[in-house]
Amino acid sequence: GGGGGGEGSGGEGSDDERGGGGGGGGEGKPKRELKRPAEAVANPRLVREYCEQLVVPAVNEAACALLAEVQRFQERLYLRDPLKASQKKRFVCGLREVARALKSNKAKVLIVAHNIERITAEAGLDDMVSQLITLCAKKQVWVYDEAAKASTLQHEDRDKEVLLVFAMTRKALSRALKRSAKTSVVAVLNHDGASEQYARLEALTRGARLAYRQLTSAGASDSGGDGTLPAPADERFLVNYVTQGRQAAVDPLLMRPSLCRVDDEEASPCDLGRWLGSLGSLAES
Repeated sequence: GGGGGGEGSGGEGSDDERGGGGGGGGEGKPKRELKRPAEAVANPRLVREYCEQLVVPAVNEAACALLAEVQRFQERLYLRDPLKASQKKRFVCGLREVARALKSNKAKVLIVAHNIERITAEAGLDDMVSQLITLCAKKQVWVYDEAAKASTLQHEDRDKEVLLVFAMTRKALSRALKRSAKTSVVAVLNHDGASEQYARLEALTRGARLAYRQLTSAGASDSGGDGTLPAPADERFLVNYVTQGRQAAVDPLLMRPSLCRVDDEEASPCDLGRWLGSLGSLAES
């Protein structure tokens, strides 16, 4: 009973594929059903092209730790006072709820699953995800045009961007929040009491995004050879890597041969430990 209450109060609303296409529109528009294409297949190793960040275990674990903590706080409040918990949500899930949180400038963190299925129809899932990513850096403001005697909704840079994290699969996101439905996006509205988890996630994400930019810019020429490596703008698939006796799924961008060099000598295999270790050191600093 308690777990269900925390789930409902923290992430109410239908999940991503059910009516998500109406999330970004106004109240006057009819809600559209997002139909799942017959060929769509859930693949936990898929990393969509919108993930402009390395997808690595360290970021996944940090995101899971933050979500678990805010979910615990939300569930505890729900057990004490369900009405208050519904008014003071720690997080929201689903495209419509997350879009509303970003537009109202309440979201502090946006976590997007790396394996959201492709739905390219107009106002479909891809369009919605793109809109959410844009809203992390831009806020919506009404600007009045004297000549036209009308106001238009425009985007302006945020003073502080919403922390955008690409981490975990849809199934893993739902598990972290104790939800039954698969979850594509989660917006954290309040991370008070979880500042340590937030700081670690922020540092790791910053390192993973910086590493992504370095890898894609330095290794762009590698993608046109034998076709075994993804181009920076293409979807990619996680690969297995064993480090310290543990097997982990890591971003294939770490396998670019031009980046597998240590002291100007060709290293075999690629020094993935160096990259993964550098992310950890960023979080500790």
